[in-house]
Amino acid sequence: MAGEHGRIKPELLAPAGSLEKCRLAFLYGADAVYAGGKEYSLRSYARNLHSEELAAACHLAHCLGKRLYVTVNAFARESDLALLPPFLQYLQDLSVDGLIVSDPAVLVLARRWAPRVPLHLSTQANTTNSLSVAFWQTQGIRRVNLARELTFDDLREIRKATAMELEVFVHGAMCLSYSGRCLLSTFLTGRSANRGHCTQPCRWSYSLVEAKRPGQYLPLEEDGRGSYLLNSKDLCLLEHLGRLLALGINAFKVEGRMKGALYLASVIRTYRQAIDRYWQAPATYAVDPRWREDLEAVSHRPYTTGMLFDDTAGPEASIDASGRLLQTHTLAGIVRPPPESRWHDSPRAPHFALGQETCIEVRSRLKSGMELEFLEVDGTTTSHVLGTFADLRGNPLDVAHPNSWVRVPLPFATFSQQVIRTVRS
Repeated sequence: MAGEHGRIKPELLAPAGSLEKCRLAFLYGADAVYAGGKEYSLRSYARNLHSEELAAACHLAHCLGKRLYVTVNAFARESDLALLPPFLQYLQDLSVDGLIVSDPAVLVLARRWAPRVPLHLSTQANTTNSLSVAFWQTQGIRRVNLARELTFDDLREIRKATAMELEVFVHGAMCLSYSGRCLLSTFLTGRSANRGHCTQPCRWSYSLVEAKRPGQYLPLEEDGRGSYLLNSKDLCLLEHLGRLLALGINAFKVEGRMKGALYLASVIRTYRQAIDRYWQAPATYAVDPRWREDLEAVSHRPYTTGMLFDDTAGPEASIDASGRLLQTHTLAGIVRPPPESRWHDSPRAPHFALGQETCIEVRSRLKSGMELEFLEVDGTTTSHVLGTFADLRGNPLDVAHPNSWVRVPLPFATFSQQVIRTVRS
């Protein structure tokens, strides 16, 4: 989206590992989502979407004026080549808004069997310079996701040299291998990361052993579990978002197709607020402390700015040898339409009137006296100390367990699919 003086408002692109996560991402401010089918995606352990769910996700996106991109970014084997054409044709028939590819063979097949669908180049293609961008443009690529190995100066020079759509990751887990191309999983478990089956051996605990002293483990850090030599910190560019916005990047991408609802709602609404704040008043733009609190609330490794800036020189800036995960809050539940409601198939989440009982699908153990925080789409949070509540039949409860549904009287309005969190105990 171009604004005054040619400014570009970047698309906020969210991960969607399931149809529900598509709805959540759109609800909390994503302009577009990327999702995989059951095959040919690099996140085979995500739930992913079967053919009917892809159709539903595309319908939902277009009803809301949003976009759906489908990942077909696995590196194809010979046996895949005959199976891909009908899948690509199906995606074109759905009118998906783009295909994310990395393998030249998949690109060739997409141009032949889905010629009307725009093609986006995955980060797996490790594009690191403007001449490569120009080459991919000649092959029919409309947008390039630039490699995460680049510096900010690299981004600036590539942006100056091309009018192509450019996309960068701004948040999420990172892989230490070159643009995610890794053989560790294949060697150690026989499961190929480049076909979506990564077992994440870079996250495993390792210790040093001298060949003539078997059984004597020498941790490289004083930690009885060993040392996480290859464990990358998570990317977070919130503090530098203003500089990236000023460059004129076309899309900001968030990693996390295997992450949960709290992660998705918190991260997407944070970057939505930041992008909109800058767009409205770039001269006075500043990071709101509440945004950082939202990002600390979700499960994450310590944050880093990756390779982009000088403050990440040296391994200690990007590697977390402890392997620890940080999280201040946990997912308490998700607001659902009451069973008697007629809103289940509505593409837009209905708001419920003030004073109505709210139905909550419980995700963590709830009990009276707990403080719940309801995440609003505008970046604010509404707190409520849980008092009386009941099961769906109206029977009073003292405790509610995960996967149950409860009715809770609230003194404020809620909406379907609203995410609720509580301080992690």
